[in-house]
Amino acid sequence: IAPDVVIEELHTPDGNGLVHLGLRVRELSGLQVLMVLDLAERYARPSRQDLFALVLAKEIKAMLLTGDGSLREAAEREGVQVHGTIWLLDLMVDHEVIDRQERAASLKHMIESGSRLPWEEIKARLIGEDVANNIDII
Repeated sequence: IAPDVVIEELHTPDGNGLVHLGLRVRELSGLQVLMVLDLAERYARPSRQDLFALVLAKEIKAMLLTGDGSLREAAEREGVQVHGTIWLLDLMVDHEVIDRQERAASLKHMIESGSRLPWEEIKARLIGEDVANNIDII
């Protein structure tokens, strides 16, 4: 589930394409928008769109998935369970949705696309596995 203001801003990947794939869109109420403004006063770094996602997650008691460090910090302070991309990839490997090679290729693609991922966490997942040698990201 994502707030409508987030979907409207997405270009890569395309927000409407994600909706077509099953992502649900939720519009925040006026009271929830006021909560976004309140959070913006307390947390300067996350974008307004990020804070919309935080408010939505908090209101529906959902986990927040983000790679943004400042949003992660705000979510933790607000008592919202938060995880990142590496956690999601690990979960997909654990549930055999993808294999380790696909996880490594995904991490390589994210790094090449400019994502700022925690190197130590990536190395911990790839060192000692053949995938690290085959993917050449370390």
